[in-house]
This record gives sequence, C-alpha cells and structure tokens, in this order.
Amino acid sequence: MRAVSWLPVAAVTLIHLIALVTGADALADWTQFLLMPALAVVLLVLPRSDRGPAWPWALGALAGSWVGDSLPKVMPEDLQFIAMVGGFAVAQALWIVAFTRTPRHRPPLAWVLLLVVVAIALLAVTVPSAGVLAPAVVVYGLLLLAVAYLAAGHGLVGGLGGALFVASDGLIALGAFRPELVDWSHRGLVVMATYVAAQALFVAVILRARPSRAVALTR
Repeated sequence: MRAVSWLPVAAVTLIHLIALVTGADALADWTQFLLMPALAVVLLVLPRSDRGPAWPWALGALAGSWVGDSLPKVMPEDLQFIAMVGGFAVAQALWIVAFTRTPRHRPPLAWVLLLVVVAIALLAVTVPSAGVLAPAVVVYGLLLLAVAYLAAGHGLVGGLGGALFVASDGLIALGAFRPELVDWSHRGLVVMATYVAAQALFVAVILRARPSRAVALTR
C-alpha cells in the first residue's frame, strides 16, 4: 500500500514537469494544484499508527505549501509574490514543528556551516534588492535555514530534502529580486523539480519516524 500510494505523486509530478518543458501553461497550472494533495494522500491512506507521530503537522505543512502554490493564481499580479511567500512561510513553520516532534540526531557540523554560508549568501544577494520586503525576506530565510537544519537531523533522506528545499526557494528568491543572476531557460523546471522532491523526502522522513525504532536526539 505504501509504495502504491506514491504513484499519484510520481504521475502528477511527471505530467507537471513535462507541461513546463513543453510550455503547456494551463496543464502546468492544474497539475501544480494537485502536487501537494497527492503527497497528502500518501499520509492519509495509511493507518494512523503507520503515519509517524508528527503526521498532523506534516499534513498542515503540505496544506500551507498548497496555498503557496495555488493562491497566487487567483491574486492580482502585485500580490502574487506575497501570497506565495505567505503560504510557504506557514508551511515552513509547520515543518519545523513536525521535525521537532520526531526524534533526531544533531546534523554534522560541516553541514550546518554550509547551510549558514548558503543562507548568508542568499540574504546578502537578495535583501538589498527587496525594498520594503527586506524584513520578510530575512524572516523567510531564517525559517528556511531552520527547516533545512532540522531535516538534516533525520539522516541522509532529511538532509537531501533540506538541501533541495534550500535550492528551490533560493532560486525563487533570486528570480524575484535578482533575476539577472538566474536568467536561463527552464529555471522554473528546476524550481519545481527540487521543490516536489524536497517535500516528498520530508514526507518520507515523517513516515519513517517510529517510536519503536527512532533514535533519540543526542545531547
């Protein structure tokens, strides 16, 4: 059942990425609406005992991400970016709660330092161009850093998910505030591929967290 539940995620993601490559904008929009619900199904089709202890927070994070994906489509153009960031910020806060509700290790120091360097670099490049949104960009960057740090405490799966999450959101930020730095074709394809992969890995982390076999956070 668990493997079969991932098939809709794979199918919708593949169709969405193909739509982005071929320029089928309407299909890309509709499949983007379905990405997070498909991941939610992975959680909800399982018995509660198999969802891991943090599944409600993960489900809320997916809902926040769905808002970030969907709300900008129906907002005026000047409010689309704010709507997207708002939804994603809620999602990040809920992922932070989810990852703190499951036992974890401390991430390797080298990984932490790399995250800090990347976060500082992104903020240094984007904040000066963000104008009145600069404070929101800083807060969002700190949330992103926290998500990646906590995810990395769940091993390779979480660490890879955190890295992809940073890559996806970093490209979005650069596209919004420093588009000349990411002016290459199919940037949107890379953003969405890394975004969905990160969310899928985060869901996998939640599903792997079992009280009977979880490893406690080292002090």
